[in-house]
Amino acid sequence: MTQPSTQTLSAGDALHDAPSCESRLSLPRRRLLSAAGSIALGSSLPFSARAQSEWPTKPIRFVVPFPAGGGADMGARAISVHMAAAFGKPVLVENRAGADGAVAALEVVKSAPDGHTLYFGTATSMSYTPSIKKAPPYDPIADFTPISNLCIFTFYLMVQPSLPVNTLAEFVAYVRANPGKIAYATGNSTGIVSIAQLAQANKLDMTHVPYKGEAQAVIDMVGGRVQAMFVTPAVMPQLLKEKFKMLAVLLPRRTTSYPDVPTMAEAGQPLVNILPWGGLFGPARMPRDIVERISRDFNVVMRRPDVAEQYEKLGLLPTPSTPEVLGAQVKDQLGAWSKTMRAAGIELE
Repeated sequence: MTQPSTQTLSAGDALHDAPSCESRLSLPRRRLLSAAGSIALGSSLPFSARAQSEWPTKPIRFVVPFPAGGGADMGARAISVHMAAAFGKPVLVENRAGADGAVAALEVVKSAPDGHTLYFGTATSMSYTPSIKKAPPYDPIADFTPISNLCIFTFYLMVQPSLPVNTLAEFVAYVRANPGKIAYATGNSTGIVSIAQLAQANKLDMTHVPYKGEAQAVIDMVGGRVQAMFVTPAVMPQLLKEKFKMLAVLLPRRTTSYPDVPTMAEAGQPLVNILPWGGLFGPARMPRDIVERISRDFNVVMRRPDVAEQYEKLGLLPTPSTPEVLGAQVKDQLGAWSKTMRAAGIELE
């Protein structure tokens, strides 16, 4: 194994090293991206000072597109109490799993744009789903109001302890020598696309077993039904207890938590390089002053030292930002993911 790097990853580094969106998109994708000029923030409806002073008037829903127990869910719950203190009303985390984030996204799209429904949008629902569908169920640019970047997820490739491999190169060689005998689990789009990239680049024959979320997939990992998976630290304790092997981390640089685990590039797989990001959104046409207040208060929450400590334990890198920065990232990552998925041979559904 290569020697640990002396560099550690910051949120800014991860965003700077993110894949470029310069790519040829199909006509439907170009139409989707063309909506950027009318992004929700810029076309907000007027809102009176009196109404702003009354917000919030009831508990705030914080919709998460994954089941309880996964990285996004635990990240949302870690900050919900601080958000409630900042906003002055309870913040209730609601898990709406299914359809690669589309169930939760459509729930938010149909909600009133009054600031009482917030969305933990991730690369799954905001980059992957609109890119994989021939007829996307929603537009990640026009149908949402960007509020603030939230985080970048850390993913580690882990494999069964029974496999006779200790490095990513050995895993690739083993799968190649045993076509069709390895099953891998996915509980989110990052796992789907990353394994597809790995298989495409190395001509690997593996069986894909999809799950609605990480927590469910881990049960079968421990049970032996599947042998490999990209996982977040939120579900790693159980796997580490069972002596599962960590082969690589899906980030541009090594992490401080596991500095001896190489990056995909260091392990010889530089093409596996997507950005697993998350952001805070609301429905389209939210009033600008409400957006600015939520963004301002949310940025304060995300910069708290105790939040940073909690997120580090969960393998999340806080990346609070302005609404404009998140809006630009949505556009950029939509193009980047679409390009990456086409290159990996993932077909439209």
